[in-house]
Amino acid sequence: MAAAHFIAPMKATSGPLPMGDGWATELKWDGMRIQIRCREGRVTLTSGSGRDVTGSFPELAGLATELGTDTVLDAEAVVFDRGRPSFSRLQNRIHVTSPTPLLIAAHPIVAIVFDLLEVDDRSLLELPYRERRRLLVDLVEPGPSWNVPVHSEDDPTVLFTFAEARDLEGVVCKRLDSPYRAGIRSADWVKVKIRKRQEFVVGGWLPGSGGLTGTIGSLLVGVYDTAATELQLAGAVGSGLDDVERSHLTRLLVPGPCPFGAPIGPFDRDPQWVDPTIVVEVEYSIWAPGKSLWHPVYRGRRIDREPTEVIREESGQPER
Repeated sequence: MAAAHFIAPMKATSGPLPMGDGWATELKWDGMRIQIRCREGRVTLTSGSGRDVTGSFPELAGLATELGTDTVLDAEAVVFDRGRPSFSRLQNRIHVTSPTPLLIAAHPIVAIVFDLLEVDDRSLLELPYRERRRLLVDLVEPGPSWNVPVHSEDDPTVLFTFAEARDLEGVVCKRLDSPYRAGIRSADWVKVKIRKRQEFVVGGWLPGSGGLTGTIGSLLVGVYDTAATELQLAGAVGSGLDDVERSHLTRLLVPGPCPFGAPIGPFDRDPQWVDPTIVVEVEYSIWAPGKSLWHPVYRGRRIDREPTEVIREESGQPER
């Protein structure tokens, strides 16, 4: 269920590192997009797709009191593992609506707050990013479960090299003079990934063999064309699926007609088609145009993406 007054998040395009003046660079966080609304001392959280997830992250309840003013923040919910964001550990939290104290202690959430959208019912969307960033830093002090990320207006290769050396996901470069374009995938924000990884929509599965007979062997995944009218098959992914996740997916996937416009085949086993409602994240080595994914590895389900928003993201490695 979508929350009232939800502001659709601005999204980045994929591309190479932008050069020249007028850009700021932040680290890209391997987490789940959330919107934080603080009003009258209470916190309401929504996913990037507008779903109410307030109960999932009780660690953030104290942020409204800490700020002392009504605000809307754009953020990423992250679980860290030895100082690095861990999407696999995040999976233990994002599908739980009422986490136990034990689960919270084992996989604590940190909100990485990177934009300020409203203050005291005043919209800041038309302000340039540079000004929104200044107001954000003045408003949000680091807390036990929230922080404002590193920000640099210097050469973007410096922060990219830092991320690369620590095997982080990448960086996001933002035009300093850009407004917040709600609901738009804009070239004013450019994400540059170190690892080849993106979201895919599950459109079917192939039965397993041997010890996996009778269950999911691999998922058939795809992306929508730019008009969001046709789901295009990208390949099959089985590596990274464990028995627990196979069990979850078996319950979640609903049988349906083939959702793909032009399936790649033939398959060595009869595909089982499903309604294209589940979004997953997959890492891969190569994805040539017109070809299937090479060496794909399943990383987890996402609840902050709408299936029809999932399109192919071109690799944006920096020029060296």
